[in-house]
Amino acid sequence: MSPKLKSNSFRKWMVAGITIMTVIVFAATFFQAGVPATVGARPVASPSYAYNSTVYKYQWMNYTGSSGPAPMSNSTMACFEPTKEVVMFGGQSIVNMSYNNSGKVMYKNTEVFSNQTWTYESGTWSKLTTQSSIPQMAGSSTAYYPRGDSIVLFGGINNGTYFNQTWIFTGLTWTPLKGLTLAPSPRAFTTMAYSPILRGIVLFGGMTAKGYSNSTWLFKDNSWSRLKVNGTAPMAMEGMAASPLPNGNILYYGGYNGKYSNYTYVLNTTSMKWMNISSSNSPPAMAFASLDYFKFNNFTLLYGGVMSNGMPSNSTYIFNSMAEWVNLHIASPSPEYGQAISTYGANNTIVMFGGTMNNTISGYENMTYQFQNNTYNWVLFNENGLPNGSKWGIELGNMYNNTTGEFVGFLVMTGTYNYTVFAPSGYETSSSSGNVTMYFSELQENVGFSKIPGLLYYSYGAIGGIIIVILALVGSEAYRKIMK
Repeated sequence: MSPKLKSNSFRKWMVAGITIMTVIVFAATFFQAGVPATVGARPVASPSYAYNSTVYKYQWMNYTGSSGPAPMSNSTMACFEPTKEVVMFGGQSIVNMSYNNSGKVMYKNTEVFSNQTWTYESGTWSKLTTQSSIPQMAGSSTAYYPRGDSIVLFGGINNGTYFNQTWIFTGLTWTPLKGLTLAPSPRAFTTMAYSPILRGIVLFGGMTAKGYSNSTWLFKDNSWSRLKVNGTAPMAMEGMAASPLPNGNILYYGGYNGKYSNYTYVLNTTSMKWMNISSSNSPPAMAFASLDYFKFNNFTLLYGGVMSNGMPSNSTYIFNSMAEWVNLHIASPSPEYGQAISTYGANNTIVMFGGTMNNTISGYENMTYQFQNNTYNWVLFNENGLPNGSKWGIELGNMYNNTTGEFVGFLVMTGTYNYTVFAPSGYETSSSSGNVTMYFSELQENVGFSKIPGLLYYSYGAIGGIIIVILALVGSEAYRKIMK
């Protein structure tokens, strides 16, 4: 055979061999499912949930909006039952104010007082613009008076001046109650709570120009009278926390008179006797905390206060029907004291506003919270189509759980949530994302997985095979020219 024929034969066999190998590789990659990269890789989660039924959680929910009262402490707050809205008055803060010093503008931190009235409803604050002659002050006390369908306000302080004017709020403005022949002396930081047994508002304690007080007064039928109470009364003090109890008695806690108190008192409004309640789980000694009755679960809630070490607290305690204090140990707002608190009649939650962490400009708060017992139900995602032991996951809202089991569960409140499915390697789902709406019962969603065909992941192999064929042809043509 001539050298030319041998050369042509060799080139033909080389091209054929390369082509056959390329076809084999292409076929293998076309028909064989491989091991693709993990789909939608997520951080590893180790959920510790246990599937049960409906779950109730006590929570402080932040309802702070874009507009509302300025940062403030020692405001007073009560629920106006005819409209179920919360009414808040007054308070104090510190601002950096300018002044003229021999023609030069200077600035200094100045304590300021408010006479603004705000109403709170459905998460929104509204400023009451009706003019009133009520003075700027802090440390006033208020309580709703059912017999008059009104809120009664007493006392307050402004730069060392104490007040003893009684004001009546009937839904539009504050009206001074005139013609009183008897009233408590001017004071601030008292407690006021309505007693259905006495059919009036009980006022106790406070700070006067002459010092601390432990006198007890009753407001009824637009007049004040001094109450005679048996038993050992609490010491004269300011900054106690008080709340009516469902049995008609009144609960008191803490206070300050040169030292901080951790005593719990109940005023029995039937026998008119003070009772000192002992509890092994009593909150620490503190003053200027907030106390109010939580109707939804029949207990009284205590929050915040300044403790004996001068530091503010953010503990949340309840005083239950067994006359015991219990620390809820829940996530709470920032530590503060002097916050305003009230029952919100529209949904029987508790609304809290403001307070201070320290006596500086930045220490005053304008945050609004509601304490509520939220209902949580389960959203369960059930898988099918995966081999045993395959890890898959779900992201629901800002929560993520993964598992090697048959379902992933989330406890959520009522609402609509977006979800994303994270499949294991080599598998896909026809619905990788969507949304679910939770109402008031368990919700189940099915997630079906299927194996991804090899063609979809190895199309790169087909492209590579074509490239190899082209290179082989180019190479054989170059070899042919070289061998000429």
